[in-house]
Amino acid sequence: MSRTTDRVFILGAPLLAGGFFFVWFVAPIFWTGIISFFEYSPISSGNHPVGWRNYAEALLEDEVFWMATRNSIYFALGNVVIGTYLALVVANAIAGLRWFQDLAKLSFFMPTLFSIVAAAVVWKEIFQPRYGILNNGLYYLTELLGLPAFPEIGWTTTTAWSMPTIILFGLWKYLGIRVIILLAAIEAIPKMYYEAATIDGVTRRQQFWNITVPLIKPALWFVIITGIINSLQVFEPMYVITEGGPVRSSISLVMLINEMGFERQRFGYGAAISMLLFAMILFLTVVLFRLRGGETKT
Repeated sequence: MSRTTDRVFILGAPLLAGGFFFVWFVAPIFWTGIISFFEYSPISSGNHPVGWRNYAEALLEDEVFWMATRNSIYFALGNVVIGTYLALVVANAIAGLRWFQDLAKLSFFMPTLFSIVAAAVVWKEIFQPRYGILNNGLYYLTELLGLPAFPEIGWTTTTAWSMPTIILFGLWKYLGIRVIILLAAIEAIPKMYYEAATIDGVTRRQQFWNITVPLIKPALWFVIITGIINSLQVFEPMYVITEGGPVRSSISLVMLINEMGFERQRFGYGAAISMLLFAMILFLTVVLFRLRGGETKT
């Protein structure tokens, strides 16, 4: 009886996992690809194929699509490049602490535990131009120090500051998980490397760049690749903090997909944008994996 149960489990577990993956991941991608060639709405009876028209509209006619693409890439670059560098510096600093290391880990990881929507709502209030804590705090600080009055910055209401504000939110929200991943990699490095380098007179900065960074490259690549994939799919911060504005200066591709599909009932066009985003993420992921593979071989 037990052997039969084991065989059923051995055969059934992969089938169940494969079925789950197909139903919730593969099938939706295929369905999205199919309806991207239609003028489609679930509440309309006039659905009809349009061929490549939706893709042509996005790539050749829709300026908002390109604005959303630039914003998504802008956020991904700012969030990943700056965020990874900050996480590397912070993780290395925490690894060198002799006291309160656990407290430091908890402090940086804490934002990760908060709901992203709840955090974005609080962030929106902090960065509110007229009554927000940040602008008022900077104003009172300059007044206290006798400096010229601090100007009111439209963090969430001007085209110049809307995207930097979203990037700042991303750095705060996602720094903790990156620090924990890189810190785990740093702590796994054998101490004998640092001891030998210290005996040879190698400075701490040289140890960081010549020992720490090369030995944690797998973790660094993981942080970079997953960061780019997640950043290109950003939605909640822009939707809550700036609502894609002002003048669509902070709209992302996922926000545009949501607008086209669920607000304008243009599911076919939204599906086409989804497939373009999927192709972009797939292309960048393949490129990054090839770069990582080439670096590993050398």
